Amino acid sequence: MKTIDFSLMVAELVKAEPKVAEILTGLGLGKLISPEALQVMGNIMTIPRAAAMQGVAMEKIIAAFTEQGFSVVNGDTADNTASCAMSGHFDQSDSLPEGHPIELMRAENAGMEKVLDILQAECAGSEAIDFSVVIQNLQALNGVRSHYAKKEELLMAQLYKYGVTGPSQVMWNEDDEIKKEIGTLTRAVTEDADNVLIYKERIAAVVKKAREMVYKEEQILFPLCLRFFTEEEWLRIYRDFPEMGMAFVEQPAKWEDGERWTAAELAKVTEQEILAGKIQLPTGELTVKQLSAILALLPLDLTFIDAEEKLRFFINEGRVFPRPLAALGRDVAECHPPHIVPVVKNLVADFKAKKRSSLEVARYIMGKPILVKYMAVYDETGAYMGTLEAVQDCSRILEKFAHR
Repeated sequence: MKTIDFSLMVAELVKAEPKVAEILTGLGLGKLISPEALQVMGNIMTIPRAAAMQGVAMEKIIAAFTEQGFSVVNGDTADNTASCAMSGHFDQSDSLPEGHPIELMRAENAGMEKVLDILQAECAGSEAIDFSVVIQNLQALNGVRSHYAKKEELLMAQLYKYGVTGPSQVMWNEDDEIKKEIGTLTRAVTEDADNVLIYKERIAAVVKKAREMVYKEEQILFPLCLRFFTEEEWLRIYRDFPEMGMAFVEQPAKWEDGERWTAAELAKVTEQEILAGKIQLPTGELTVKQLSAILALLPLDLTFIDAEEKLRFFINEGRVFPRPLAALGRDVAECHPPHIVPVVKNLVADFKAKKRSSLEVARYIMGKPILVKYMAVYDETGAYMGTLEAVQDCSRILEKFAHR
């Protein structure tokens, strides 16, 4: 009797034993082992997790494999989230309320698909290309930045809490590649419309990648989030949506429960007595209200992580990068793409060891000159307290000097 380990990923199991695909198909999980599905989610999906998402009882699955001569191990793995009936969770088959974060993300995907359809028709066909249509829709496709930001900062980062890291490892890097390619192509065709002909194959290729990402979100990410997140977590995610911005949707629906909860939370903050308290500083004193108002005037994005590498504070007045309230308290590693995490950790290690005390990075982001400065924060004894990141859009500063 062959042994099959249900803690392994579906792609591994199908590759090692082709009969697995036949059994899964017979159980109604055939979509999971199609060539596209294996490529997209086979490396981050186990059989128990797929069973939970599709509502198939594990007893039925184990029995099917046993009948075919397999001995199942790890059949009761924690990935079988079907047994996790926590209050407030939505199932992927539930009818979600209007304006729910997943409904808003799906609406963005529907809007994005319309843009992708136009670009594909123009660049993949044999007929004459309408340059203006391609340029207009390629510019519109840059809205994926807002869509991916919400996915990464509000959904994938929250999944870390439940030990679900697969979507982040697979999707975040691909998101960055798609955004970079769309930005490069947009600049090229905007500068010279004739570049549409030169880059039409690359445009068609990035359209295909963006469409594949929609599939991954709809079939993997969203169902996982609906399975794990609680009602309160969805309310917090909804609260942060305006900060991240909407794309491909002109008039996004409002979630009534989310609106009420957000208003109540805002009222709690404004009513806190601490806002009237005073902070004693070496050069004077300020109330918390005064300090908050002063910080709000700075045209900067400031982010502070403490000595334990937890994000503890931010202001986002410069609006260079979106920063949701949900990020507060997270490990800094959960706030960055996987391929950036080693760079961040090495920088923090240098700050702690006092090999350096700051680092400046100047680059163009979406055509804007952006200066990012990382600064180590030490107390009066020289002990490391954390790292401050300051991000500034230098466009207006450069304009002022250009006129002199």
